[in-house]
Order: sequence, then C-alpha cells, then structure tokens
Amino acid sequence: GLSDFGRAAIAEMNRMGMIVDVAHTGLRSSLEAARASTRPIAASHSACLALSEHCRNKSDEVVRAIADTGGYIGICCIPAFLGGAGDISAFLDHVDYAVKKFGADHVAVGTDMVYSTLRAREEREKYLPARQKTRPRFGSFWPEGDRLSDPAWQTPTQLASLAWTNWPRFTVGLVQRGHSDDDIRKILGGNVLRVLKANAG
Repeated sequence: GLSDFGRAAIAEMNRMGMIVDVAHTGLRSSLEAARASTRPIAASHSACLALSEHCRNKSDEVVRAIADTGGYIGICCIPAFLGGAGDISAFLDHVDYAVKKFGADHVAVGTDMVYSTLRAREEREKYLPARQKTRPRFGSFWPEGDRLSDPAWQTPTQLASLAWTNWPRFTVGLVQRGHSDDDIRKILGGNVLRVLKANAG
C-alpha cells in the first residue's frame, strides 16, 4: 500500500503539476494513490484485469477510482497483458470494455511500444558500452508465466499488428466497433491532453 512518504510524494507531485501514473503499481497502491491525489491520475499503459489476468492489469475497482479523479487508463499493446490472441482485436476488446464500464472520458491508447529496427540491439551495442548488471530486470519479480523471458511474452506478428506506426488501424477499429467520432478523438489523445492540462493548471 501507500506509505506516509508515498502520500507526501503524491501531494508534492500534485503541487508541482506532475501526473501520478500507477501503470507499474500494484492494485492496493494504485487505489490508495487515486484516493490521495487531488488531481487526475493515470494508468498510462495497462489493460483491464476483468478481461485478462495479468499482474500489470488494473481491476474495475482501481479503474473506477482513477476515473473518479478525472483520469484515464491507457490500453497498452503488449500481447501478454491483453490476453487472447494478443492482437488488435484483443486491444479493441479492452478499449470497448473500459468505455462501456467507465466512459469514453477515461480511456486512452497507451501503447508502451516504440519503433525499433530489426538491428536495434546491434546498433545499440556500437554506442553503449557493455555494463555489469547490478540487479535483475523488473520482469523477474512478476509471477511465473508473466515474465518477460517467457516465450509467450510477445511474437513479432502480434507486435507488428499493434506498433505505433499502425496507429490508423486503431482509428479504423474504433469506427468499426461503433464508437462516435467525439469518443474516438478522446481515446486517441484528447483524454491524455485533458489530464496533462488538469495537472499543469
């Protein structure tokens, strides 16, 4: 849960205009952070626990608490989080669920993906010297079956269907699922901008 120091940190973030982002936070701490914040918060890149039981996803109770702050859940593009086929259809299922349950004002796209070439590792090694790892990667603390090293974590085909370079497919998918133009604008970026302004103001 949220410690006294955590509550003080959130108060200071609110004062400074920093968004409280609980994407990597456990359910209890996420809930308590939402209740402690005086400004809208976000789970910037997550998914709905009701549709896929992954440790990084958020429960309905947590998303409702986030929505009650005026914030949003950003649906990510990580196949392991989305469950099912982990494709664009699974992504849209999470968007649909969140919109129906919490309203279009509280849903966004939070890909958690950046473009990388097939030679990204080779190119990185040219410029970044090898360094000794002093601690395990964050995914190693996840439950068995959810770890980044597991083969089911992601596949190139699934990721290609959700990469940020294919953003127009999100729009087409939302249209095909019957979302209104106004709601699509909110989901594709309007809600993120609104929360940024609410924290900065």
